Amino acid sequence: MNIIDALRRNELAHGLNDSEIEDLGKIFHSKHARKDEVIIREGDPSSELYIISKGRVGVLIYSSSQPGEKEKITTLRDNDIFGEFSMIDGTSRSATVVTDEDSDLIFVDYLDFHRYLEEKEHVGFIVMRNIAKILTAKLRMMNFEVRNTII
Repeated sequence: MNIIDALRRNELAHGLNDSEIEDLGKIFHSKHARKDEVIIREGDPSSELYIISKGRVGVLIYSSSQPGEKEKITTLRDNDIFGEFSMIDGTSRSATVVTDEDSDLIFVDYLDFHRYLEEKEHVGFIVMRNIAKILTAKLRMMNFEVRNTII
């Protein structure tokens, strides 16, 4: 799995040139996850942001209608990002992410990520702007879904 190629295809690195992407790639790691592997668990401390290089994962949250049960709220696929909330606020995980199939992931640790972005202010600005766009798109989609359930 090539970390640089995964970053080039991803919205997180949109607007970065090749040398900036290659430099950013040095703080990322790769991971192969088997089907049904829990990548992050709701409520756990957070420390990584993940990009799906290839594969599919389900995002689950604890059910409000059936205590102790989880509900799948979405499926993420190639090039999607998860764990980005933690890169902003560093709080515990808001959902559980489980692989729906064997998947290749790249990830970066919270502290490594923030140190890098502080050292490389220009890259930091672009990457954090991209994270804001990603979060805004997810929030807009959620707003449309909620609106459609109310009607």
